Amino acid sequence: MREVNSEQADLNTTIKDVIDYLIHFIKNPAEKIKHLPHWSWTSLFVLQITLAIISGVLSGLLKLNFYTIMAGVFLMPIVSTVAALLLTTFFYYYFQFFEERTESFRKLLTFVILASIPFFIFQVISEYLRFISLIGFAFTSLLAIIGLTENFRVEKRRAIVLVGSLFALALLTWIYTQYTTPNGISG
Repeated sequence: MREVNSEQADLNTTIKDVIDYLIHFIKNPAEKIKHLPHWSWTSLFVLQITLAIISGVLSGLLKLNFYTIMAGVFLMPIVSTVAALLLTTFFYYYFQFFEERTESFRKLLTFVILASIPFFIFQVISEYLRFISLIGFAFTSLLAIIGLTENFRVEKRRAIVLVGSLFALALLTWIYTQYTTPNGISG
């Protein structure tokens, strides 16, 4: 009989494992973000794409808009996956240059995907209450601070400044789009 090392066993993730973790995560995200699972690349990308599709489709269904539903199926997964990969790359190089150490890209991606769950949840009703996506991003930011301090040993003050800067950038982008897009405040 062949033995499987513990790291390989952790990567053999089933759908049931992911769903069980997510149920516990939804019940207590601040506690679950402290202990990141060791999922395979495939599991991470499937989770990211599934979260994006569910969020996008539910948003379209609430608005009863066929084009929003189609964007949720085709565009949202691409945009959100690219954003998750860019944010993960940002954190990866942050650790390289400012913390002077290397962290696992997969562990960072796991952290980014799980921390973004509140954003996906609040994004569903953002078609009716545009500011609600900021509330989702605020919860995501809080989880990011907890995750950085607990999983990656980033000093709490430094984590707050780092994540606060990212939140400020998102807020400025949100304000800019509200005043420059046809669906914005002035449109």
